[in-house]
Amino acid sequence: MTEAELWGLLISFSERGASFGAQLLTIVSAYLAVAYFVGSRLTRVQGLIVSVIFAGAAMTTVAGTYGATLRAAEVASQLQQIHPDKLFILAGRMGRLAPGLSAALNLSLVPVSLFFMYQIRKNPKLGAASD
Repeated sequence: MTEAELWGLLISFSERGASFGAQLLTIVSAYLAVAYFVGSRLTRVQGLIVSVIFAGAAMTTVAGTYGATLRAAEVASQLQQIHPDKLFILAGRMGRLAPGLSAALNLSLVPVSLFFMYQIRKNPKLGAASD
C-alpha cells in the first residue's frame, strides 16, 4: 500500500471515529431528553422499550468507534514505520490503549444514562413532566 493510501485511510478512519462519537452523543442526548421530559409519564413497558433501544443503539455506536479507532491506530503504526522522525500519537503504546480507553469512556455513558431514567421514574418530581 502506498503512503498516500495510508494517509487516506488514516483520515477516513479518524473521520469515521469522530462521526460515531457524534452519533453517540446524539443518542445519549435524545435519551436523556426523553427521560427528563416524559420519563415519569412512561409506563413500565414503554420505559423498558425506550431503554433497550437506547442501550442497543449506544453499544452499536461504541463498537463502531472502537473499530474505527483500532484501524486508525494500525494505519498510524504503518505510517510511523515510514516516517520514524515524526510522532504519530496513535502509533505505539497509545495506539494500543486508545481504542479500549475510548470504548470504556463511551460505554460508561450507557449505565449513567439508564440510571438517570431510573431516578426520574423513581422520583417524578425530578423531571420536567412532574405535575
